[in-house]
Amino acid sequence: MTGVKREGRGIVTQEQQTQPPEPPPNPDESDSAATQFAAPAKPVTAKPDRHLYQIDFVRLVTFAAVILDHVLLGIATGTDVGAGALGLLLRYTRYSFFALTGFVLTYQYRDRELKPLTFWRRRYKLIGLPFLVWSLFYWVYGRYRAGGMTALGDLVDSPHSIALSLKSIAYDLVTGNAWYHLYFLSVSMQIYAVFPLILIVLRKTWGYHRYLLLMSFAAQTTLLYFMVRPPLDFFTHGPQHMLWAHLVATILPYQFFVLAGCVAAMHYPAFQHFMTRWRWQLIAGAALVIALTLLYYLHETHTGETIFRATNVFMVHNTFAYIAIITILYCLGTVWQSRRTKGSVPDNFMRTAADRSFGIYLAHALALSELMPIIAEHRNLPTWPLILVAYVGTVALTIFIVEVLRRSPISLITTGRSTIDWRTQNAGRSMAVATTAIALGVLLRVVFAALVGDLIVATGALLLVSAGLAFWRQRRAATAAL
Repeated sequence: MTGVKREGRGIVTQEQQTQPPEPPPNPDESDSAATQFAAPAKPVTAKPDRHLYQIDFVRLVTFAAVILDHVLLGIATGTDVGAGALGLLLRYTRYSFFALTGFVLTYQYRDRELKPLTFWRRRYKLIGLPFLVWSLFYWVYGRYRAGGMTALGDLVDSPHSIALSLKSIAYDLVTGNAWYHLYFLSVSMQIYAVFPLILIVLRKTWGYHRYLLLMSFAAQTTLLYFMVRPPLDFFTHGPQHMLWAHLVATILPYQFFVLAGCVAAMHYPAFQHFMTRWRWQLIAGAALVIALTLLYYLHETHTGETIFRATNVFMVHNTFAYIAIITILYCLGTVWQSRRTKGSVPDNFMRTAADRSFGIYLAHALALSELMPIIAEHRNLPTWPLILVAYVGTVALTIFIVEVLRRSPISLITTGRSTIDWRTQNAGRSMAVATTAIALGVLLRVVFAALVGDLIVATGALLLVSAGLAFWRQRRAATAAL
């Protein structure tokens, strides 16, 4: 089936869309015999750049925000109104993730055929393998942190223990519960499962997408309303109880944002034009919505509502602020898209950040967990400086871990990206960094008894092995070329 693109009332086939236009006649062309009988030169047309640079911007800010939210949750007290206000806004991240997923998938397939089996095979390879590897890692890591090697030994000391361990692993793989942030991958895989059907529905209902969004939003708000209240009797027993207890790890509470991303990308030219033309007005309106949400939050907490409940990500009235934040970020992303300079330092940084973002999301919880014992020792310090230092430390350690993984043979199964080509790696520099990291990790562990030293040593050792492998390949290739 040939993909189609609808613009106005017309239908443009994929072949017509990608066919380069005929070049206009050149009025300066000579009428000489040489020109008349020369073979006409083929027009040189630059391949259109379809990369979504504005989405890179949104993704980068969102990944930075989710790390800050988790740092905030680990440090701020449950009675800190200011921290609660910031946390409330930062929780837009989960909705932004799923809106981006729907947007990017639809943008890629809006004008071309989607073969479900090929689509699933590729997508589950890129996200399923990291989900499996990190789930198993965090499952083991959590038990090691709780009881050391003794706890790990108890998991396999008898057939009964092994059976319980396998049951626990299976449960965490189904629910994304191995660590607190892995639900995102579980929901993403559900989106991939239903995306071919979503695309069919959107193509069959062209002209009615606004009504689909209205019905989706109505279902979204209804579900959220009941999620923050005691469950109905029907959901207190049986399989429906299990579903209700794990709604946060299903697509259901996020379906409106997924569909909104899909619809926006389906109408990409019109959507992009609207967001670009009216971006400053949209930003102003969204800022007003955010301000009103914070005022309502202050009112609620002042009249006795707990900060925990007032900042709940599933509160219906908070949803409007999340939509507003996503709108602001997309509008700012269009500014970046229009003003970026190809090859500049910011452009290279943004491209690298987009490449590392998935790995950063997966690894940041490990970095934060290893830093928490140090943070806990300094809770007597002022809250906000401590949050800032913890955030910077978490980001730095996470980036180090991901940079090492991207250069290692296990890059694909841990970051969803193939290993950086060994021919482009600077093996000597990597070895120097690895040696320094190992020395720093030993210092932190032996002198300061900081558990994070173990992680730094292990990461440095992986980098040293990976750099050695890259150096050996480079030397072998140089020798073969002689």
